Amino acid sequence: MNSRLQELLNLYLNNRATPDELDELWDYTSNPLYTNELQDLLADAYQQDHIGKEATDEQKQTILNFIFTSTEAAAPIKIKRIGLWPRYAVASAAAVAFIAIGVWFFNRSPKLEGGKNSSNYAMNDIAPGKQGATLTLSNGKKIRLSEATNGELANEAGVIITKAADGQLVYEIKNTSDENKINTIKTANGETYQVRLPDGSAVWLNAGSSLTYATNLLQNGKRTVTLTGEGYFEVAKDKAHPFIVSTGNQEVEVLGTHFNMNAYADEPVRKTTLLEGSIKLTSENDSEILKPGDQAVSQSGKLHVRTVDAELAVAWKNNKFIFEQQSIQEIMRSISRWYNVEVIYTGEITKETFWGSVSRFDNVSSVLARLEASGSVHFRVEGRRIYVLP
Repeated sequence: MNSRLQELLNLYLNNRATPDELDELWDYTSNPLYTNELQDLLADAYQQDHIGKEATDEQKQTILNFIFTSTEAAAPIKIKRIGLWPRYAVASAAAVAFIAIGVWFFNRSPKLEGGKNSSNYAMNDIAPGKQGATLTLSNGKKIRLSEATNGELANEAGVIITKAADGQLVYEIKNTSDENKINTIKTANGETYQVRLPDGSAVWLNAGSSLTYATNLLQNGKRTVTLTGEGYFEVAKDKAHPFIVSTGNQEVEVLGTHFNMNAYADEPVRKTTLLEGSIKLTSENDSEILKPGDQAVSQSGKLHVRTVDAELAVAWKNNKFIFEQQSIQEIMRSISRWYNVEVIYTGEITKETFWGSVSRFDNVSSVLARLEASGSVHFRVEGRRIYVLP
């Protein structure tokens, strides 16, 4: 398939593709199965100066727009965005090519060559977070789940709490009880964990988050949990018992659905993103009904609903950082939580916004090097402190 895709791409870049060949190329570029292959071919084309003398300036600009700014109106090439760099206005094809291609190849390189502080990263690298959490039982007993052996951990009010072989915390009701025991599962910075509640609902907790709930989950006829930080929910359907997620000044009510809530105390806004089903979101005196693809942004008690790519909101659950026009402060807050580091700003903070993706399995050096490749920000790592420099 590589040779055919290469052929079609060469025809397009040299302005010799027929309408049928353009349609065939569009079929490939619209298919995520060929995204990586297309990225490799485009990178090789730029690296070896094979764009083609016959290609028009408009075609060159189209390619660069997709690589650099993802201007989706510029058909027929559609390229998945990669790497991390600031979104500048495109001034000219030549200028953008110089910047974009340099960042493109830097981000594709497995080495940290070229970064201003690459040697500093190598000497002071920080490993990514891992699976872990602390379970606090109703009697105050704390269990470090990363250290606990698999099997039964506790039996409270007729509910058996076990640690499964995959590390997941599982609740199972063995007999009914009027006694209500409250549990809390909490992830520290640098930890993530998954819990399966007694109704079958699954919850993934991001770093620096907690979930509080009754062992049998029911309170006044409703399935009720309290969230701090960020969690992704896959709620089991139960029309007789609505599922309530409370984050303090905000509440979500569902019957059965998939959604993500970001309610970190240090974030200026709270975001609730719906992937499947429907939810009712209430924030102080404001409320909204969300449909799949909606994201409700709550700030100062007011809700604003917008349409987003919902998968981006759960990138963390899928072990990725994906940034969409985010400031360096937003990005560094995520890095601080996942790598369990302190972030210190020195000098003027860049006003550029960044977009792109990187694996959460990577060491912090990989993320910082990609950000630094933009030229608009630099870093120094000392122990578990990251200094952000202009």
